[in-house]
Amino acid sequence: MTTGPDLAPATTSPGSPAEAYEAYYGPAIFGPLSEVTLATWQPPAGTSVLDVACGTGILTRRLAEAVGDGAPVVGVDLNPAMLEVARALAPPRDPPLRWLEGDGAALTLPDHAFDAVTCQQGLQFFPDRAGGVREMRRVLRPGGTATVVVWQGIDHHPLFAALADVEAPLLASYGLPTTVDEVLAPFSLGDEGGLTGLFEDAGFDDVEVTEASIVARFPDPDRFVARLEYAYAAVVPAFIEDPAAFEAYLEAVDAGTADVVARYRDGDHVAVPMHTRIVVAHA
Repeated sequence: MTTGPDLAPATTSPGSPAEAYEAYYGPAIFGPLSEVTLATWQPPAGTSVLDVACGTGILTRRLAEAVGDGAPVVGVDLNPAMLEVARALAPPRDPPLRWLEGDGAALTLPDHAFDAVTCQQGLQFFPDRAGGVREMRRVLRPGGTATVVVWQGIDHHPLFAALADVEAPLLASYGLPTTVDEVLAPFSLGDEGGLTGLFEDAGFDDVEVTEASIVARFPDPDRFVARLEYAYAAVVPAFIEDPAAFEAYLEAVDAGTADVVARYRDGDHVAVPMHTRIVVAHA
């Protein structure tokens, strides 16, 4: 099993985890999820939008298409490698998409600057989630809308729970500087009451939470674990600081999860139901 350029098709330059994230997670998860997000809240033409924790800009690009030219759209992310991919993939428009490196809980943006704020599968990674939601409220104009999407808990995602059960004892044994909490972070904000409370405490009105599901379809089933985990290193870069240890770890996870992954195999894909909550709240 190998890491690096051979793990995933590239977008702009081969081999980086951020490019693997765009190439692998984009079509499988975040493209389809963006359609669900926009079906829940569709920004009117001309809406100015801030996309927080934008990653490689998968949702940001769809927002720009929805609001049309003439409306400013800004993506913010803490990870410069993700933003590099986002800039390379940005479509031509007027005004151009803006990409800012920054902390979603401490935005370097003025008060009341946007009609809408979005955050798709990012809030659960914030060390200061309450601060992140307060910042969304601060940069919104009166009457503006925040749309935030997070996965439901790990109990709703049995394949990822099975992966975590195998990963947990292996992380330390292979010396990887990643905790089990980091591996489970995508599913760590699954409590609906706690999610609603974050927005109410930040001063939002009319907080509505809906549920939605997608079936994520991952190509190349024989390399599912390798490609999944290498792309995840875009979110937790320390995951692959030691390539030799990471390769051994991948082989062990692959062997330990082969049976459960096989249950999700659908022809030349691994098809995984994934369940999300979408918050729509008004300033």
